[in-house]
Amino acid sequence: MEELRAKRGFICDMDGVIYHGDRLLPGVREFVDWLYNNDKKFLFLTNNSSKTPLELKLKLKNMGLDVDETHFYTSALATAKFVSQQSPQCSAYVIGDSGLIGALYQ
Repeated sequence: MEELRAKRGFICDMDGVIYHGDRLLPGVREFVDWLYNNDKKFLFLTNNSSKTPLELKLKLKNMGLDVDETHFYTSALATAKFVSQQSPQCSAYVIGDSGLIGALYQ
């Protein structure tokens, strides 16, 4: 356990790890409090491109967990970064949810 406590940063999947449906999983609130209280860097990852980091923040807030939106990274953000590096200033016809559209627009 000491080896885990010594880590400076954490990357966590969301669905099935942080929550299931609209319910936080046991121990998550305590874990996130520990991350903040110990100045750990952390990122919640999701391969779901439908929600923006702000929407994910609000989803967790509705479950009673307050996490800043800077702690979320989605597949939509990864896609937008990849496209911008491959073809800067390109145009695209996007079919997807607000998370993907917003990430590509920004």
